[in-house]
Amino acid sequence: MGSPPVWGAWGKASGTRPPHPLVCHVVDTAAVAELVMPGLLGPVCLAELRASFSVLDDPDTWIALLCGLHDLGKYGAGFQGQRVDLAVERLGGEAAADLAYLARPKGVPRVDTPHGTVTALHLRDMLARWGMPSSSAEMISCALGGHHGYFPARGEVDQAGTEVNDHGGQRWATWRNDLVKDLVRAFGLSEPEPSRWAGVRIGVETAVALAALTTVSDWIASDTSNYTSPGEPFDLGDYIAQARKRAGGAVVTAGMRSWKAPVDTSFDALFAGLSEVWPVQVTTASLVAGRSEPTMLVVEAPTGEGKTNAALQAAATLVGRLELTGVYVAMPTKATSRQFRGEFEKLLKHVGDDSTVKLVYSEVQASLEEPAVEPSDVGQDDQQDSDVAAREWFTRKKSLLAALGVGTLDQAAKSVVRSGHQFVRLAGLSSKVVVFDEVHAYDTQMSALLDRLLMWLGRLGASVVLLSATLPSRRHHELVTAWQAGVLGCPPSAVPAGEEGIAYPRVTVAGRGPARTVPVGVSKLNTGRLVVLHKIVPDEHVADWLVDRARDGRAVAVVHNLRGRAKATFEAVREAVRDLPSHRRPEVVLLHGQLTNAERTRREADVRRWFGRDGERCPAIVVGTQVLEQSLDLDFDTMVTDLAPIDLLIQRAGRVHRHSRAGRGDLVLGITGVTDTPAGPTFPQYLHSVYSRYILLRTWAVVRNKNLIRCPDEVSELVDAVYGPAGAVACPDGWQALWQASAAAHQRDINKQKDQAHQWYVPMPMAVERLNELTDIPAHVKNLRSGGKWRDGRT
Repeated sequence: MGSPPVWGAWGKASGTRPPHPLVCHVVDTAAVAELVMPGLLGPVCLAELRASFSVLDDPDTWIALLCGLHDLGKYGAGFQGQRVDLAVERLGGEAAADLAYLARPKGVPRVDTPHGTVTALHLRDMLARWGMPSSSAEMISCALGGHHGYFPARGEVDQAGTEVNDHGGQRWATWRNDLVKDLVRAFGLSEPEPSRWAGVRIGVETAVALAALTTVSDWIASDTSNYTSPGEPFDLGDYIAQARKRAGGAVVTAGMRSWKAPVDTSFDALFAGLSEVWPVQVTTASLVAGRSEPTMLVVEAPTGEGKTNAALQAAATLVGRLELTGVYVAMPTKATSRQFRGEFEKLLKHVGDDSTVKLVYSEVQASLEEPAVEPSDVGQDDQQDSDVAAREWFTRKKSLLAALGVGTLDQAAKSVVRSGHQFVRLAGLSSKVVVFDEVHAYDTQMSALLDRLLMWLGRLGASVVLLSATLPSRRHHELVTAWQAGVLGCPPSAVPAGEEGIAYPRVTVAGRGPARTVPVGVSKLNTGRLVVLHKIVPDEHVADWLVDRARDGRAVAVVHNLRGRAKATFEAVREAVRDLPSHRRPEVVLLHGQLTNAERTRREADVRRWFGRDGERCPAIVVGTQVLEQSLDLDFDTMVTDLAPIDLLIQRAGRVHRHSRAGRGDLVLGITGVTDTPAGPTFPQYLHSVYSRYILLRTWAVVRNKNLIRCPDEVSELVDAVYGPAGAVACPDGWQALWQASAAAHQRDINKQKDQAHQWYVPMPMAVERLNELTDIPAHVKNLRSGGKWRDGRT
């Protein structure tokens, strides 16, 4: 039985163009993979992938060719039978009977085996014949067969083997084998020898890297402008040479660029106009200066201590030292993302770097700033498993692959949510320093996802920088342990204990060895900072409280926990200032997360111009929700806030006298949104949907008899008390019934959120046995979406 010509099987036949031979798409994808490999995958991922194939004659070329073979399943009767006329013409009479059997009337939907599953079936058997261990053969075949986003389960692949009409039986298997032999020879590789292939070992992390490399290379190679169908017959070696020449331009067009960090990453070199480098920045810079392995930094310091610049300096240093490709900054809100992006762009401008910093969050228009690849042939010929979502993700939402990105945490957290192409997101982060800001700001569910993400980032060799002003010690331990568990490939319980009990502020550095924590000082701004608590401001007096203080020409803010309360206060304030003379009437601004993008951007620009660093300063009353707590770098003269968890109260107080204390009197923080009763405090309706009643009770028990909070001296003590063991805060007399009921409800909610996160997130890297565990979604679980209980959605 003779085989059809090497170009016989068609790979792409959509539109009016001549059909693109399958063998050409294999070559196109392999040529792209050769170039994308060192840019997409981080050094640890790349080293492990190459080590897995190091027993072969040319590891990189073998890896690239395997990526190209992702569509080998298209060389089957099921796929080719979509165009019976075309396939018979190209494959010859021996294929005619098989193809005729599969022909179906127009409009009848397809029910044959997806070509990705046929790929997995054929490669699993072929690699085993070459001598590869069965576990590695299954990993590789599954990784390549899952290029449409979802890895096939072993049962699906086994079932595909019984669907002889779809894969074509032995006749078509022989033709596929012959095609692979032709490609091996044309790429100049040695014929597979069992003695060598027996040494190929693939773990789950390496398979994830291979799957991502395959998928991204396929998407780029599928852009119609990146290939030209040759006239037939043609020389396969010549086509490989042409494809390699085209691949360079295709990769550039796709935006797969690396960021080159400045050679000099000192603070003086990176930041313009610095009058002083503050203690936390000095310590952070010294801890990263000599690093030569994946690194975690945890920076805990008050607001105003320059943590943002410390993170950027550390990230730039680590990118250069560890030969990474870029930085991704994960923020709690869209507003904080926009603000951090601005700081990043200032740094780049100062060092003469014209690189683009992408904004990465849902519906962000900035993600469309640069021309997008249009892989217009992805799925066009195979609609049953065409990946429209993946195509949109790559053309419009591919920003996690950008060298420099700033966005919301949910975009990074989706890397560990069981969903289509989550492995592409993971690979995109593996080559970066990932910065997480405000890591105290997430609920139990998102915190569980963050822990799992840190574990995978550690396993894939990504360095991370975590920032917080108010991080509980318990949470600090969980975050460090999660990342180190990934680095060490062990359960969190086996991670060596690091230093504990180090006074706040502090910086922790971790790698493969035990974590080390260093205490740091604070700037003059935060030395001996006293927050005067004004308790309690009744709801009906909030507007008058604000107007009285604004009459002195000061900038006053109110932070409410619920949009309805913010809107009500805004209307009350507008009414209260309406009759004031125009020269004494303060500006009144409302800010919350549900404004239109245009309106919110305009209002944020106004308040930044007035109250940002070196702002114009003007009498104003700014009414907002949690967007004022962490989203904007603003400096108010005084503030009233709804009672919130202790860490957030301290965070809000950090927006008062933030940039200067000279001549501004006491730092006053008024508290509203709480009413004392003999049986315990009451809170506004619906607040329990935002914050735990139990945490609010513990917070109020700690602060209700305090007149001052001494920052930073008392910060760690207060936060650890509220978030510590049950006995860390005593239940006040008369509160017992409310306290116990709230504690029970709090634990139920924690258990529920942990259970939801467990259903969503992928297993620990050391616990994955089969790749489909990463993408299988239980029928009762919906895909995680941004919004909902995530902070930017509720403000």
